[in-house]
Amino acid sequence: MIPLPNEFVITIRSVHKENGEQWLNHFNKLIEKCEARWDIQIMPPFPLSYNFVAPAVRRDGKEVVVKLGVPSEEFNAEVNALQLFNGRGMVKIIDVDLQNGILILERLTPGKMLASIEDDAQATRIASRVMKALWVPASDCLQIPTSEQRERALLNIWLENPEGIGPITKEMLQKATGTFTALNRSIERPYLLHGDLHHYNILKTGSDSWAAIDPKGLIGDREYDVIQFLLNRLPTENWSTVIEKRIAFLTEELDLDRQRIYSWGFAHSVLATCWSIEDHGNYDEAFYQAIQYFWDRCRPI
Repeated sequence: MIPLPNEFVITIRSVHKENGEQWLNHFNKLIEKCEARWDIQIMPPFPLSYNFVAPAVRRDGKEVVVKLGVPSEEFNAEVNALQLFNGRGMVKIIDVDLQNGILILERLTPGKMLASIEDDAQATRIASRVMKALWVPASDCLQIPTSEQRERALLNIWLENPEGIGPITKEMLQKATGTFTALNRSIERPYLLHGDLHHYNILKTGSDSWAAIDPKGLIGDREYDVIQFLLNRLPTENWSTVIEKRIAFLTEELDLDRQRIYSWGFAHSVLATCWSIEDHGNYDEAFYQAIQYFWDRCRPI
């Protein structure tokens, strides 16, 4: 029996409601099923957020990673994204059971997170290499969420909260929804994106090689995929200077549009803050502060 942290249990119940409760009730049987089907022993988990993720040892001694999630469209999108990336700058799938929300993944070693790199310039260089490896033009038939769906998600939040939600005012919701619309209508070439790429989702795989994990899968602008990275691992003081340095490097290295980064940064910061309030009743201060930072730098699209 593997005990689950109380905070993780609360998150599963909050996000997945009745389906989450059922999943938690059958969790131990799910563990037993995984161990029997793949002949593995599941070890204590890594720090948990929205899914159960743990190392496991096969009978031959090789280590793998087991990821268990409540079956959902989001879980299916992650699997689709992993299959499409097919190991290109991304962890590889060993096996999958969509019906039961089970992923068996390769174990990346040494597995050090990019968040452990203290030199921000070095971390940004590494992240840019991973981004360059991941991004490819998207096909029209891909079963992956799009930035248009995120636009609709924010519109729905606005419709349900016409006077605002938490610290997000109705004016912010209106501006962010309009920005999403303008950006989506002006995308010239959509790409297959990670969708949640930041310092904690990039792991070291060799002496000088790194790969991404935990893709949400997203079709949209490349500029959108840098926002999560920009807003993670920021200092408490002079954080805007750090963001500017990251943007300066990424725009030059990856041939990105600085103004579209600012606009996507504003729109996504509003959406991410709303999501956090809906799921947890609170929000990330860095994302909330970034709303005004990005908006001050936006120009009409």
